[in-house]
Amino acid sequence: MIDALDWAVAGVCFGLGFVAVLMARLREGFPFFALSGVWLLALLAFGLTVPSEPLPYFQAGGALGWGVLVAAGLWLMGAFLGMRWHQAWGAILPLWAPILGLALLPNDFVYAVWGIGIATALFWILLGRAWHESETIALGVLSLSWASVLAFKADTPRWLAVCMAGCAILTLLVVAWRGRKGLVSWWLPYALLFAGFTATAVGYRLSGSESPWLELVLITLVGATLARGFASSEEWGRYSVLVWVAVLLASFGVMKGYGMALSALMVSLYALVMAQGSLMRTEPQERALYTAGAFLLTMMVGLRLFVLTYPLRPPRADLYQPFALFGFLLALVGLGVLALWWSQRREESPLWRTLTAGFWSAGAPLALVALMTERAGAGWTAGALGAALSAYLYGNPLQRWVYPLAMAGLVVLLPLAQVAAPLAESPRATRITAGAILAGLILLTALVSAWLSRKEATAPGQSP
Repeated sequence: MIDALDWAVAGVCFGLGFVAVLMARLREGFPFFALSGVWLLALLAFGLTVPSEPLPYFQAGGALGWGVLVAAGLWLMGAFLGMRWHQAWGAILPLWAPILGLALLPNDFVYAVWGIGIATALFWILLGRAWHESETIALGVLSLSWASVLAFKADTPRWLAVCMAGCAILTLLVVAWRGRKGLVSWWLPYALLFAGFTATAVGYRLSGSESPWLELVLITLVGATLARGFASSEEWGRYSVLVWVAVLLASFGVMKGYGMALSALMVSLYALVMAQGSLMRTEPQERALYTAGAFLLTMMVGLRLFVLTYPLRPPRADLYQPFALFGFLLALVGLGVLALWWSQRREESPLWRTLTAGFWSAGAPLALVALMTERAGAGWTAGALGAALSAYLYGNPLQRWVYPLAMAGLVVLLPLAQVAAPLAESPRATRITAGAILAGLILLTALVSAWLSRKEATAPGQSP
């Protein structure tokens, strides 16, 4: 149960986030409307958790709403500090959301993580274009959150993932301090980060834990080193995404889902640190390769968490089942189309396109679950991962637009699939009616979007 102190922490974080929005309003060059949109949508998401129905953790005082408030506030403060003063400060603050959840709500941590994920997806979609480093920060927050959740399920040390995140925070502070005098060479954060990971693994081993922590650090270290070696060549850098697949398979073989989660966390933190292009000498293709690896592993951890949260009786959600296959194909094609439409105006894409793309990337998988059970949700997640990695592998700049859309669907499915799934067991007439309503919404969205696009094209200064 959440007490007054927990709500005070959430209120302070969300209140300081509002202060950050107001300060952004007073300064030129800040994406005020996107920041205010994150704050308002987070407030709306919290409002939806207040009623006691339909789920137990949507009660007044629920942990999901707490997670939304805390993470949204920290993200907004981090964005303002990161864009106003220093990227490192912007990267550090959002990482504290899952740490606060683990410290203050150990009994309701899973539900707090769902809220943290929703706030992270909101921020990534609305602010990702204005603050490019936010994608690696978002992956770091999600991988830390999900690794901590899997620690509960695997009955492993709960604070191990937090200790590894602490290594990344210390590395960022050292790099920021050294970066005052000029760009830092890549080897310094590389050495500091993996030395910290190794020290953490050794410490837990000496404390009596028999799990293969050192083996997981070694697997990730070898993968990061190989990726660094291939990254200098743009062509071979794209081929070397297979290195991350090897890291995924090896870590899963060593310690199943939790081993994969720890490797995902280490790769995400490595990508986060190396993404600080204003502080160290790293090339764009190198940062893109690290981000692709972090995305691949984090999505697979989220899918693992989905499977554990919604275990299916045989027949399971494999591609022999049409519902899973339909979800896979719709995500593979639909997310690419949606990202292409969203990116037509590039960095100047209007806010209504962003909101529409975010709505359908989150709403479509829920609708599929409501019509075709959780199998369609699992298929959608696999297809979303395929769409994002295909964009990276073929050198398409669309990858930056696909990543947040792909992750948004998974983030929403994790807590809300059980709300939508009962509808799939309804009578056929009810499901047909729901499908007709969904088709109507799609048609309405297409008509309104076409009208707004035409209005933009014929506006003063635009060619009709």
